[in-house]
Amino acid sequence: MSDTKENTEELFPLAEYEQEKKEIMQFRSYMSSPFIAASLPLKDVKKNTFKREYNNISLTLTSDTKVPFGKNGRLLLSILTTHAVLKKNKPGEPVVLEYNSIQSLLDELQLPKQRTKEIKEQLECYSGSTFVFKEKITKQVNHYLFEEMFDDDEIYGNVTATIHSTGVIPFFESMQYIDIEDERQNKKSIAFRIVLSDKFTQLSQEHAVPINYSVYKEIKSVIGKDLYTWFVYRNNSIKEGEPLHISRKALVDQFMPVKGNKEGYESEERVNWNYLKEQIKTIKEKYYPELNVSINQGNDGITFHKSKPVIESNDSRYMLVTSLI
Repeated sequence: MSDTKENTEELFPLAEYEQEKKEIMQFRSYMSSPFIAASLPLKDVKKNTFKREYNNISLTLTSDTKVPFGKNGRLLLSILTTHAVLKKNKPGEPVVLEYNSIQSLLDELQLPKQRTKEIKEQLECYSGSTFVFKEKITKQVNHYLFEEMFDDDEIYGNVTATIHSTGVIPFFESMQYIDIEDERQNKKSIAFRIVLSDKFTQLSQEHAVPINYSVYKEIKSVIGKDLYTWFVYRNNSIKEGEPLHISRKALVDQFMPVKGNKEGYESEERVNWNYLKEQIKTIKEKYYPELNVSINQGNDGITFHKSKPVIESNDSRYMLVTSLI
């Protein structure tokens, strides 16, 4: 995509250039569901660790420099996940991404040349980062499922079983590229070779959610991007006629948790909630018009009804984001 087209997209909101938007190829990409439930930091946290917790899920990022973050970190994560999902690798065969230059990666990300430094920064973040994903799932089950592990009559009737899952996962197995500089001090980055880790590839292939990358890229707010992928993800589990009611507290805790002390909690919570409402309204109006969600009259949360998916199965209007490489 040319810089001119990119500049046009930056200058005009989605709803204001519908005719131009029709000419833009629509791309499908993927996002791993653990990063939807517990997302990357919104901005540079200026340190090499970051932890996000929500309900029974926790995500801890660790890096040798600093962890991935922000808009570009999310866009790059979607591209990495998409390659992992699409690559039909044999057992033991790694997923390898190769780009002749940083511009080739920028083209795939649908970003202009001016984003070169930022994308290289995010690549360096991912290359030295691992994440620990922990999840607790509690279920009521019959004790017969565990009878072989206990003596007779040691347990009886239904039991509450909590499954604890954890794993340390690096994003990359390795990354290599070359920086060149000529006699006129013209600089260029070339010959990128990224090998995704087997664990990241497996996680992506087993827990990926398809999204409309072209729309995802257009969303300016980082919180807006997180809300968009979350709506797409949660819509898959909603049944017709059975709306999902989500409390104001749950939304704030997941997307904009309050970090202040008790004295300032109510004020910060109110500001965060109002911002979330604005982003939900923007997503519904500009980026996901089929989204059937409403703010409750009591201002205590949202009601989310089954909506038309953003990606239909075998929808010919969409092309895989890597299909033109």
